[in-house]
Amino acid sequence: MITKNLITSDIYSRLMEYSFSKCDAIMLVSRKDGFDDDKIDCLNKTMLELKQKFESHILKIRNGGHWVFMRVGEKECGFAKENPPGFDELFEVIFLKTVPELKEYVLENQDLYAWLNPKYLEDISFFKNGYCWLYSIAHEKMCMIFCENEEEYIYLKSIGIEFAEDHFISTPKEELYYENYL
Repeated sequence: MITKNLITSDIYSRLMEYSFSKCDAIMLVSRKDGFDDDKIDCLNKTMLELKQKFESHILKIRNGGHWVFMRVGEKECGFAKENPPGFDELFEVIFLKTVPELKEYVLENQDLYAWLNPKYLEDISFFKNGYCWLYSIAHEKMCMIFCENEEEYIYLKSIGIEFAEDHFISTPKEELYYENYL
């Protein structure tokens, strides 16, 4: 279900609190495409600091130009499934356990759409048992939440999330993005 409001301040804090209580992993992406050397150096530093700070909570790190947004983009927008040589090296995807120390770091931001390179890694997403529950595309100011049931939909609305849909819509599990990080 697509959100339609900006998710900042109190709404952001409440959504992150809920996400950390519900999910077991967070995904962030380091994108080096389209940046000059200075920004790439800054981005590499951001990733290194994140890896060092949360080293014991890293579930998985991989290279590759595929993650939640890219898979949805391929399906809905017809993006190319074959990428040019060297393309995958431009992207580093990291999965981390949703632990209190990481929540503190995530709450420092206070804007879902400020998760942008080079200051932050991009496209913050939350996973539960390998399935994506929330993903964002910060540069598009877009977020999708896969509510598990109507009660969750109503709860999210109560904390300030506005959905484009005016009622709960279930997403079949086989349509959810899955990543084996366990």
